[in-house]
Amino acid sequence: MTEESFWDLYWETRLGFLQGQGKGHAILAASRIIRSNPFQPMRILELGCGEGQILGALVQAHPQASNIQESIGVDYDLGSLETARKDYPGIQFIHGDFTNREFLTNLGNFDLILLVNALHHVYSDAYDEELGEVDVPTAKTQVREAFIAILERLNSGGSLLLFDGLEMDGDTRRPVEIRFLQAEAQEAFHQFAREYQPFRIRFTAGALHAHKDTIQLSIRDFTRYVTKLIFLGKPLWERERLESYQYFNQEEMLNLFQENSLILTEKQLISVDLQRWQEEIEILSPDIDFPIEHILLIGKKM
Repeated sequence: MTEESFWDLYWETRLGFLQGQGKGHAILAASRIIRSNPFQPMRILELGCGEGQILGALVQAHPQASNIQESIGVDYDLGSLETARKDYPGIQFIHGDFTNREFLTNLGNFDLILLVNALHHVYSDAYDEELGEVDVPTAKTQVREAFIAILERLNSGGSLLLFDGLEMDGDTRRPVEIRFLQAEAQEAFHQFAREYQPFRIRFTAGALHAHKDTIQLSIRDFTRYVTKLIFLGKPLWERERLESYQYFNQEEMLNLFQENSLILTEKQLISVDLQRWQEEIEILSPDIDFPIEHILLIGKKM
């Protein structure tokens, strides 16, 4: 068995709990970074680590990597941190706000920084009560400022891995007409439209096909609907309804790396729920397709 075959089998057997979740791709990509730099220190910082599944899996898989036992996970949710500390007692998990520059400075420097489903929280925190929506210019500025502060904690020669949602390219105000293929999907949409907080979801009856199971809405709102489908009707919806998974399109994501002098070493566009979307929804508008669900970028600091 080759080394690559070994690792394919290793992760296949250990990532079963992440089946259907795109963040498994982030673990695989981070593992490749660690293995491709066997003589480089590998102190990892995961921001927005949640219950520690990603950082924990990487430290357990690569215990011989230099300095990996000094890795740190950071999250703001005390319940998640309690679970992380219980499941991975050998790793330091810290409660804190990673948008606080002083807090980050006190953590020290790292060789690999993981931002897995982290920056969309920063964007969503710019919800404005008076607007009744996310203040988009403020939200995007907050993401860029947080990214700059985080990058200061990355050692020269180190890598930053970003995995998050992706806004569709072009004018997201463009209308798209869809038809619900299942009554349950239509019910789920109306729940989404009522309860989703970051943006007001606006829709009308379909214009191309006058059926009760067709609606027209913006590309922006459609993207948010389909990428939240997996959570509707589940306990996680109470948290997920408060967050916009999308904040930057592909060009903005790439510019974020380029403007901060990160050398792009890997890019993946990932959709894990496409089949489910196709089973529940038909896009009637020509020249419009389902959105890309996730983007994964890795950049190296020179």
